[in-house]
Amino acid sequence: MILFSQHLFNIIAYLVFFGVFFHLYSLKHEIPLPSTIRVAAVDIERVFPKLSPWGPGFDLELLQEFAAYSGTELEMTPFATHDEAFEALARGQADIMLASGYNPDNLSPTIPVIAGPVYEESPALMLHNIRRFELRTPFELCDQDIFVPNHSDLLQIFDNLKEQLACSPNLLTNQNSTHLASLMEYNSNKNVRFHLVEAGAFKPIQPFLHRLRVTDNFGDDLQYRWYLRDDVQGLNRAIEDYWHMITSNGTIADKREMYFGFIPEETDFYDLYTFRKNIREKLPLYKKHILSASRKYNIDPLFLAAVMYQESHFNPLARSKTGVRGLMQLTTDTADLLKLTSRLDPQQSITGGAKYLRFLWDKLESRDVDGWDRWLFTLAAYNQGLGHVYDAIDTASYIGKDPGSWRSLKQVFPLLTRTKYHSNTRYGYTRGYEAVDYVDSIRYYYYIMKGLAVLPGLEAQYLAPFVTGTVSFSR
Repeated sequence: MILFSQHLFNIIAYLVFFGVFFHLYSLKHEIPLPSTIRVAAVDIERVFPKLSPWGPGFDLELLQEFAAYSGTELEMTPFATHDEAFEALARGQADIMLASGYNPDNLSPTIPVIAGPVYEESPALMLHNIRRFELRTPFELCDQDIFVPNHSDLLQIFDNLKEQLACSPNLLTNQNSTHLASLMEYNSNKNVRFHLVEAGAFKPIQPFLHRLRVTDNFGDDLQYRWYLRDDVQGLNRAIEDYWHMITSNGTIADKREMYFGFIPEETDFYDLYTFRKNIREKLPLYKKHILSASRKYNIDPLFLAAVMYQESHFNPLARSKTGVRGLMQLTTDTADLLKLTSRLDPQQSITGGAKYLRFLWDKLESRDVDGWDRWLFTLAAYNQGLGHVYDAIDTASYIGKDPGSWRSLKQVFPLLTRTKYHSNTRYGYTRGYEAVDYVDSIRYYYYIMKGLAVLPGLEAQYLAPFVTGTVSFSR
């Protein structure tokens, strides 16, 4: 009896302890955050984008979703350097700092600042101007002017490089301009032969720097993470929960695919040269028809132009081996559906292509696909047929992938070339790899045209009318 009473007492004590623990844990989650979270960040394309059509920028969109998740507002402050941003955080003038390629050397227990999880690592790259020789040996860096952006750990890599070489390369840095503006300037300056950049910041702007090529990697990989004040009530717990959520549910991978997944690993500079030449020489011929069709069917004219370039390279007489014809490469069945009398007539082809894109987009409403994912599904349907897109969506669901994400369909489409998968679909075999390449190629051309329209250069004047005519085509 005594043993039974003691056992019962232990059980009650155990339950009381965990009840109190659970209550305290719940209270911890209920601790309200400040109504506004102050964020310090350097002014790079990934954080304050000037070129991307996909949204507010990869890193900024993660922050905005954290604000929505935690029920707070954001107050963003750009800084010229990471050191300045970190100083603001250390002094309590910011709550979060975006450390894109930065590792503070003065993080210490006396400063209430802690590091968040690393969500990306990228190497330092040495670029060379194509009008000068590439780097053949590291000792060629001696006595050379080397541009290094002043906002990241690249300056430390530069100092380490000087010590290893036992010589003195001349440091050039951007004191009064953004990283993008400096590289755009040096892109045309053959007197500066080498540039040290961080791959994560360089990747989204590489297509616009046609004279700068990667010649080598240097130093350790640079890390992307958030640093945060540990004395802001509830902030650390909220960020831990948020990062666990977006890494486990695929959100961060989806956003990385949307912002960067279409950029090729190796840039085809001849393709870019031809593309820019065609923008200047051929695109203006179809301006009136593109703008008219884009207004009628509520499609961004540059998006429509990107589809047209992928299909025909702006050649109205283009013909493929499968028999599709014209600027928008329409089949005879599609032309009949759209009631076109000539696939070779530029006006009919452009208007018909735009109408068909909108038709496919509308048809996808029943599949619960939103935003840019829906437009990428639409492109895949334009290339392979709507039925095969339905098959890919169903297959994604069957194998446990998100059926509303382009990242999922990008993985699923190639599976539909295999009997194991397409034998269980309604529409059967499809050229899945071609669909993926097709969609990503259009994304790439669209992204480049959006950037060339706002950056200094020959193409800006030819693209300006299409920006002026841009419509909101999210629905």
